[in-house]
Amino acid sequence: MRAVTFHGVGDVRVTERPVPDLTGPADALVRITLGAICGSDLHIYHGRVPLDEGAVLGHELVGVVERVGPEVRMVRPGDRVVAPFYAACGACPQCRRRWWAQCQERSILGHGAYFGGLGGAQAEFCVLPRADVNLAPIPESVTDEQAIFAGDILATGFFAAERGGIQPGDTVAVIGVGPVGLMAVMCAQLFGPARVLAVDTVGSRLELAGELGAVPLDAGAVNPQMEVQRRTGGLGADVVMECVGQAAAIQTAIDCVRGGGTVSSVGVPSAARTCMPTCRRCWSCWRRAACTRSGSSATGCPWTRRWRRTGCSTGRRPPRSSSGPSPGAPAGAAPAMGQTLLSIMTVKESNIRS
Repeated sequence: MRAVTFHGVGDVRVTERPVPDLTGPADALVRITLGAICGSDLHIYHGRVPLDEGAVLGHELVGVVERVGPEVRMVRPGDRVVAPFYAACGACPQCRRRWWAQCQERSILGHGAYFGGLGGAQAEFCVLPRADVNLAPIPESVTDEQAIFAGDILATGFFAAERGGIQPGDTVAVIGVGPVGLMAVMCAQLFGPARVLAVDTVGSRLELAGELGAVPLDAGAVNPQMEVQRRTGGLGADVVMECVGQAAAIQTAIDCVRGGGTVSSVGVPSAARTCMPTCRRCWSCWRRAACTRSGSSATGCPWTRRWRRTGCSTGRRPPRSSSGPSPGAPAGAAPAMGQTLLSIMTVKESNIRS
């Protein structure tokens, strides 16, 4: 099979690799029909994350099940499926708490021996262990291009919003509206905030964030902290979602949150020294009595199986959230794909709260 493989900093190639075999009775072999490049793949490319030479890259995938082990019950050959960016066991204490991304046996797709030794998804085939836990069938009404968002960036955006503890009427700020940040903008509206402020310096991103219902703030034209405070009577945002991972973005998030507010950080750190706020950032958190939460998405495949019950179809507006009414984007503003994915995430939210 053809696969994208890593051969050193700045050196990735399409090479021939053997089709992977099933290694356990609960595994499934998936033929990849659509993959994607994530920002965290660039960390590997630039040498910020270690990867063994020759490892297959990629962790965002949609595909068709080709073969399954004898213990697989939830999927079968021919099923269209989506997978999260990691594999969980489904049985450890963390999985039972629904923190699948913190599974004690977690391994990450496309990150080589350093992160569990799974293959990558930028290939023609990939093996997923514990298929009943880590694969979800895709409804016929959802396209590959829509479903692939659920495996990583949509789940991460929802995780950021959920961990932020957004309450109806809150002011929410999103720092960085790249792919994950745009998903955070969409998902935040499920929780009924009064407004969502989108902070970035790229005009095209800000334009799209505006179409999705946010108020765009160009950090190149205004001071984000001062502008957020101006729009909140000097208080700051109730919840700030940081979706970049760079030290400057983390500092901006802390600067923009009100006293006693929450910073929810899901940006993958671009360097080890940015993993935790230090020095001035620690002082800023302490002075504001701010709650900071960070980490990779806890959302896994068990909830995505509820797709079969959503009745979601492209073009429909999302149903209201169980946590309160959501203003959503203006009618017709969000792409049909976005409306479908918002419907999916509403189901996820109701599962969490039930």
